[in-house]
Amino acid sequence: MNRVPRLLRAAAHELWLPALLVAVLWAVTVRHHSFFFPSLPRILRAFRDLWLFDRLGSDAVPSVLNLLAGLLLAGLVGVALGLLLGRAGWLYDATRPVLEFLRAVPGIALVPVALVLLGTGDGMKAAVIAYGTVWPILLGTMDGVRSLDPTVVAMADSYRLPRGLRLLRVVLPGAAAQIMAGARVSVALGVVLIVASEYTASTHGIGYLQLQSQRTFDIPEMWASLLLLGILGYASNLAFRALESRLLRWYTGQRAAGQGDPLS
Repeated sequence: MNRVPRLLRAAAHELWLPALLVAVLWAVTVRHHSFFFPSLPRILRAFRDLWLFDRLGSDAVPSVLNLLAGLLLAGLVGVALGLLLGRAGWLYDATRPVLEFLRAVPGIALVPVALVLLGTGDGMKAAVIAYGTVWPILLGTMDGVRSLDPTVVAMADSYRLPRGLRLLRVVLPGAAAQIMAGARVSVALGVVLIVASEYTASTHGIGYLQLQSQRTFDIPEMWASLLLLGILGYASNLAFRALESRLLRWYTGQRAAGQGDPLS
């Protein structure tokens, strides 16, 4: 019964500042606007016409699907490789120079290489997103595995748990908080890489349409595309927070119990 009022209070606490900024922008841009900074009502009309009707299926949906595919691939590779390198210290020492070299190369810089190797299709875009977002997940997984409580590891050894059971019941739960922290950073990076992967040799997508609007001086559509990217980033963060709270419910409950204990 108290859940709905609590959610409403949380929404009001989080959205009051954006609502105030929208109201201020509305008032200022309606009275004082220029060609390069159109009024907020014009931008919202362009957003409605562009992203709610005309370009939703042809541009917005493919961009979101590429984002999801890239994040999924980055999650699978990052967690699997992070578990391996976190458990095998000698392997991490051997591969560390290569990993540091690859991590220093931004995903945006690999767009020309990806175009040559993978072409201009959606697979190239998903691969660029996966490359740019895998590193926070990989590093978070490695840190989580290497910072496991030695007592828990010793107990698993004493019970002679099989390797698969130890991985599922001890290692992954112990590293889950760091994995999710890295994944949250990856979600934000993925939204940035959507635009970067669609700026070059692309025929559809949010970034492509924003670039075309800038080139043709359709300024309201350009700002409408930027608004959509912001909404997409915020919505993806909300979805990830909901997933994180569900997957780490035991972890947050454990921390709350520890903070409530005066002897902890």
